[in-house]
Amino acid sequence: MANNVIESDIDFVKDITKLGGGSLKKCFQCATCSVVCNLSSDDRPFPRKEMIWAQWGLKDRLVSDPDVWRCYQCGDCSAYCPRGAKPAEVMAAIRNYSFKNYAFPKFMGSALSSPKYLPLLFALPVILFLLVLQSLGSLSSPPDGPIAFTRFDNYVDVIFIAVSVLVVAALAKGISAFWKNMDRNNVHSAAYGSAGIYKSIILAVEEVLTHKNFKKCDANNIRYTGHLGIFYGFLALFIVTAIVFIGDRVFHMLLPLHQTNPVKILANLGAIALIAGCSIAFYNRIGRKDKAGESSYYDWLFLSVLFFLGITGLLTEILRLSGYAAASYWSYFIHLTFVFFLIGYFPYSKFAHLIYRFVAIVYAKYAGMREPAEDVESGKTEVKSVA
Repeated sequence: MANNVIESDIDFVKDITKLGGGSLKKCFQCATCSVVCNLSSDDRPFPRKEMIWAQWGLKDRLVSDPDVWRCYQCGDCSAYCPRGAKPAEVMAAIRNYSFKNYAFPKFMGSALSSPKYLPLLFALPVILFLLVLQSLGSLSSPPDGPIAFTRFDNYVDVIFIAVSVLVVAALAKGISAFWKNMDRNNVHSAAYGSAGIYKSIILAVEEVLTHKNFKKCDANNIRYTGHLGIFYGFLALFIVTAIVFIGDRVFHMLLPLHQTNPVKILANLGAIALIAGCSIAFYNRIGRKDKAGESSYYDWLFLSVLFFLGITGLLTEILRLSGYAAASYWSYFIHLTFVFFLIGYFPYSKFAHLIYRFVAIVYAKYAGMREPAEDVESGKTEVKSVA
C-alpha cells in the first residue's frame, strides 16, 4: 500500500501570517464560514477547505486554487466565525502570497510586500523623471510660455512604453504559470471544456463588469459601492489615457483638451469616481473595522496609490487652469510618479488581483465549476452549472 505523505511548508504558513492571516490558527473547522458564504457552491465550498490547507501549509494546492479568487472578501465568514479566525483575511493573505509566488523576477514580489522597500520603489520613478527634467533644462525653473506638458510627455512616453512592455511580459509569465497550475492540480468534472474558452471569457467579463457577486455580500455590502467607484473610475481614466495617447501620436490631437471636450469630461468624472471609491474604502477599513476586517500592507498601499493618483491628477488640472506654472509642473511630476508606481509594479502589487481574479473566473467557468444561484420565487438557494 502506498503511503500518502502530506508535505507541509512551514515557511508558507509564516508568510500567510505576515501577509494578514495571523488569525489562521484559531480555526477549528466548524464550517460556519462555508455555510454563511453566499458565493460558496455545494460542490466546491470555501473557505473551509482553504483554511485546512493553509493550516497544513499546502502551498501548492492554494496557489493553484481558483476558489481563492472567487472569494470577494466581503467579510461574511469573518463576521460569523465563532472563533475569530477571520477566514476572509486568510483568503486575502493567500491571494497576496500568490503575487509573490508568481512574480517574475521574484525579488520584485518581495519588494512590494515589505514597507522597507517602499522608499526605493518610489525613488526609481523620481530619479528617472528628474533626469528627464534635467535633460530638458527645466529642473530649476518651469519652461516659458503657456502651461503644457506635451514637451515633457515626449520623453516620459518612452519610459512608460518600455516599462509597459516589461510589465506585460512579466504578467504573461505569471498568468501562464497560474493557469497551468490550476489545470494540473484541480479535478476535472464532466463539464470541463464544455463552455468553450471564448464563452468562458465572455461570462467572466460580464461578471466583472456587473460586479454581481459583490451584491451577494451581507455583512459588508458597502464594499460594492466603493469597489464600483474604483473600478469604473480607473477604467474611465485608462480609456482617456489611451484616447489621448493615440490621438496625440497618430492624429496630432490639439492638447490640452478644452474643459467641454467629452474626453476631458470623462477624465474628470473618472477621477472623481476613483477618489470617491477610495474614500469609501478608507472609511470601510477604518470606521467599520469590525465588518471590514483587518487590512494588510498590500491593501493600504494599493488604495493610497490609487487615491493620490486621482488627487494629483485633479490638482494638476486645477493648478494649470489657475496659471500657477511651477506648482502645476511639480504637481504633474508627482502625478506621473504615482502613475509609474501603479503601472510599473502592476504584476507585484494588489493591482494584479484584477487580472488573476479574472483568469480564475475564466478557468472556473471553463472547467465547469458551479456557483450558487438565487431562486427568487422559491426563496431557496440552488446550484447551477456555469457551463
